[in-house]
Amino acid sequence: MMRGIAFFCVMVAITIQRTSSFVVSPGLTPSINILRKTGKSTKVETLLKMSDEFSQFAQQLPARERIQELVDDHPVLLFMKGSKIFPQCGFSNTATQILQSYNIDFHTVDVLADEAIRSGIKDFSQWPTIPQLYVCGEFVGGSDIMIEMYQNGELGVMIEKAKADMM
Repeated sequence: MMRGIAFFCVMVAITIQRTSSFVVSPGLTPSINILRKTGKSTKVETLLKMSDEFSQFAQQLPARERIQELVDDHPVLLFMKGSKIFPQCGFSNTATQILQSYNIDFHTVDVLADEAIRSGIKDFSQWPTIPQLYVCGEFVGGSDIMIEMYQNGELGVMIEKAKADMM
């Protein structure tokens, strides 16, 4: 399985270098599309398809199980809109800035890329908004809670514990 994923990533990297513009379909879609300009029109071409094995594997697990695996596997995990490099909402941006201030490696999950995760995380945590932070497997809260905990020092204590667990 990992060999197939690595091959897929290498092919994507090669493709990105060879094309001037590309669009990766969001979520666990079975293909990567590129835009090619031909004269005045733009044509979308399917460049590479994920193997059926990978698509089936990714969709086999219910959202709740996938979320639990993510929480278990990452000491500091942020479910957010967008990525830590390109947050897609102000609250997610605030959350990533707070975590980056601790100079810690944290994992993010873009809920916009997977509707099952987006709705599933709200049920999983019993918290209605995104972003949502988990530290050492424990649900912390959204950006408002993060701001409050950052200001009173509680979040720093939790992050230091997570740093120790990572070593």
